[in-house]
Amino acid sequence: MTALNDLRILCFGASITAGFYSFGLNHHPYANRLTQRLQGSLPSLKIAIDIGALSGDRVIGGEYLQRLRPHFEGDTAKKYDWVIFQGGGNDLGWGKEPTAIYDELKKLWKICLDGGAKVMALTVTETSDQSRQTRARYDQLNESIKNHREENYFVADVCREVPYAAMDPELRRRVWDDGLHFKRAGYDMLGDAIADRLLEVLQERHGQEKL
Repeated sequence: MTALNDLRILCFGASITAGFYSFGLNHHPYANRLTQRLQGSLPSLKIAIDIGALSGDRVIGGEYLQRLRPHFEGDTAKKYDWVIFQGGGNDLGWGKEPTAIYDELKKLWKICLDGGAKVMALTVTETSDQSRQTRARYDQLNESIKNHREENYFVADVCREVPYAAMDPELRRRVWDDGLHFKRAGYDMLGDAIADRLLEVLQERHGQEKL
């Protein structure tokens, strides 16, 4: 832990992490619900969550690396217990190959791990583009994320927990905004899914008394 009775988390990513909706006129980060859930389940801990999000950013040719380093290196570094990390969706949208995206993700995860944090990698949430080619590329990247094995690396499969294609159409209208981003209810669902997974890992690995 960073300090006695503290749990410090960095939520890092692009527009989904920022909670982008209504064409960017409003934001409702999943970190809001995540904070509520963790504080409710772990009342003896002080939950401190920072958000590092840049809408439209890419892991290849974007600013992920430049944005991430100051959190772990130099005078601006902080000591995080966990990094909730999502990246790669915009790269897929730009036509980058899943294998190349995965290679970059591994480098970014390593910065977090080397900095003493545990990583909770999020799968890339799907979009309204359900063409066979698009589905195959998303599936390939998400399988790489899920199958990655490294000490202190964990996965929350938010693509499965908050789907697009498999969701009931009525619920989809309440959850999804523009076929890529969520509405407030969707970001709350995302926060719930992440909280469920994080609490599961904390309990399985350590028990609450050894978080």
